[in-house]
Amino acid sequence: MDAAAVQQMIQQLLAHSVQEGLLDDQFLQLIQLQDESNPDFVAEVVELYFEDSASKLDTLQARLAEPAPSYSQIDALVHQFKGSSASFGAHTMAGLCVQLRDACHAHNQAACQQLVGQLRESFGVLKARLEQFMQLERQRKQLGGS
Repeated sequence: MDAAAVQQMIQQLLAHSVQEGLLDDQFLQLIQLQDESNPDFVAEVVELYFEDSASKLDTLQARLAEPAPSYSQIDALVHQFKGSSASFGAHTMAGLCVQLRDACHAHNQAACQQLVGQLRESFGVLKARLEQFMQLERQRKQLGGS
């Protein structure tokens, strides 16, 4: 397989991810920021998003398991999560955060817990897709594609 074929696979993967609503144009714009002076920019941003999101999901789950959760603290964390997801281009994740904030404002613990489960599931799908993207990116670089 040559670099052009791998590049085409990358484009198809991204187009499919945008079509599904998993990612949006914001992620595509992040990709445009990568150049020869910073060839690992996207990989670094993806890795940071993975680490940050996993940590936030664990914290949310723990806070919502408390008998009397602090909805203001949870809401502040979800607000940060929504912002990082939107900036990253994780469309589905940002949308779920909006719903979670609404459930926080309603002090609906069951709905919050359900939405954190949905966030975790969506994060798993997004992570798998982006790992596939990163693998194709490494392959493209090895083949000498720009």
